[in-house]
Amino acid sequence: MKFRVRIDQLAQREIDDFAVHTSAYTEEFAFEQFARLNDIFSHDLAEHPFRSTFFALTGAPYRAYLFRLGRKTRYWVIYTADEDRRVVNVVSFWNASRDPDALDF
Repeated sequence: MKFRVRIDQLAQREIDDFAVHTSAYTEEFAFEQFARLNDIFSHDLAEHPFRSTFFALTGAPYRAYLFRLGRKTRYWVIYTADEDRRVVNVVSFWNASRDPDALDF
């Protein structure tokens, strides 16, 4: 049985910023990236939320899935997974190039 994926407000704002960033290239490129991100949410996180390890900067209960955009740009999909309620809560879509001290959710 799949988990329901819920996106917190902070993560949604970061995803919206990502949309602005990717659409600055081409509409097709932005569409491809959002299709990939949707696949991560609907398949990887919804079906296998415990495959990812705990996020190195925070530890448990936060897990992280690495989303790569090209060779240099990386984002961490940071989330928690509640097995009893079958809910994945995405708390951040964090650009890995940011200062780790700036991480706050």
